[in-house]
Amino acid sequence: MEKEQKLTSKQLAAKTGVSASTISRVLNHPELVKAETREEIISRLKSIGYRIPDNKKKQQMIIGLTLSDPTSIFSMSLTSTISSLLADTPYQLLVFDIKERQNIKTYFSKHPDFLSKVDGLVVASAVVDDEASQFCESFGIPLALLQTRCEGEFSVHNNNFQGCQDAARYMISRSYSNIAFVGWEPADEHIEQRYMGFSAALAAEGHPMQECYHLTAPLSRKGGFAATEQLMALPTPPQAIFFGCDDMAAGGYKYLKQHGFKVPEDMGIMGFDNTAVAEVLDLTTMDQSIELKCQIVVSYLLGRLGYIDRNTYSDVRNEMSITPKLIIRTSLK
Repeated sequence: MEKEQKLTSKQLAAKTGVSASTISRVLNHPELVKAETREEIISRLKSIGYRIPDNKKKQQMIIGLTLSDPTSIFSMSLTSTISSLLADTPYQLLVFDIKERQNIKTYFSKHPDFLSKVDGLVVASAVVDDEASQFCESFGIPLALLQTRCEGEFSVHNNNFQGCQDAARYMISRSYSNIAFVGWEPADEHIEQRYMGFSAALAAEGHPMQECYHLTAPLSRKGGFAATEQLMALPTPPQAIFFGCDDMAAGGYKYLKQHGFKVPEDMGIMGFDNTAVAEVLDLTTMDQSIELKCQIVVSYLLGRLGYIDRNTYSDVRNEMSITPKLIIRTSLK
């Protein structure tokens, strides 16, 4: 009996012939399941010797969000957008500051009580592998992955390679030839894909990336400021700088302004994200479609949790890649 109690929702589904998501709703939020359906599922679970936990109805339903730096502009955009999307639902948002990009099993293994606080989890700025997926499944927590991927889990992420190819081609079309690329450290697959796409497009257009123009710095405004200072100290500074994110571009913009350089007359600047700071600075950037991505992952989780009608929701665990779109403003000639 004790052994059966530790079965995951997937294993229970295989034994009862009922979907894992339905079992999860019956066990975690029975109030969201029709009485006749709930009674049928409970009957099937009891027939295989599964002891139904005596869960009281939660006073507050929660969707979690993992972030490695909740203070970054991009993270704040995710937080505010998801909070707004949940405003008219019974669910509220709980942000987990995981401090650094790490495997969510590593983080939640150290804080197992945290998972008991949530009904579903949006995973951003973190790593999910098969073990992490199974770990969350054992808690009955459905996942929706944002900006990361794991086979067998629903995910929405960027086509970073194509997005930065488009960025590089646009900068070349504005008559820039000596273009710098500023990424972040420690590097991850996101910035690596962006650099690969950017440098490949430059090479294809006959302007291969010069080694001195490829810099990395901490993922912050201070990092962007420091990288710009280093580039401007070169014997031949670049004509334009592409930053791997808007936050770093804001730091570069600050350095140029403090040192009397005009944008775009003296230096062209381009970012990536299209966060609020890009609009304030009138920054040409690549739009990550943050609102659309958040809508997709929130709808998926609400469907898994039974809040959205099954007729309008598919339980298929797809992987979606969205290509960023060019947003033209005045920071390039």
